[in-house]
Amino acid sequence: MKHESLKQASIHELVAAFAKAAELHGQASIEGAHRAANAQYVKLSAAGRELRTRGEAGRSALTELLQDSNPRVRLWAASHALEFAPVLAEAELERLSQGPASVLRLDAEMTLSEWRAGNLKFTED
Repeated sequence: MKHESLKQASIHELVAAFAKAAELHGQASIEGAHRAANAQYVKLSAAGRELRTRGEAGRSALTELLQDSNPRVRLWAASHALEFAPVLAEAELERLSQGPASVLRLDAEMTLSEWRAGNLKFTED
């Protein structure tokens, strides 16, 4: 989904784009395909940003992704929900940071650490 089409996308379409990009980002990261991972990061960040601008319905859709079966989707949803649902988001990041040693676990640990240090900010560009 192109950036310009995000404004016209439904919340359902944004959620689907966010989840797909989060999953593909995780796969690319594991494979060491950094350009592909970066491209997916841009897509998921844009979809997450657009969801946050959609008011309660968009924010609710992001928090619903905290129940997704894919841990990468949960990681990114939690990261994007930290500012408006910190209790739910931190709880999911804590769960992920207790998992088996992996890049996912490290990402969850680092996200929590940076959030708690006040270093993570999300802006509505």
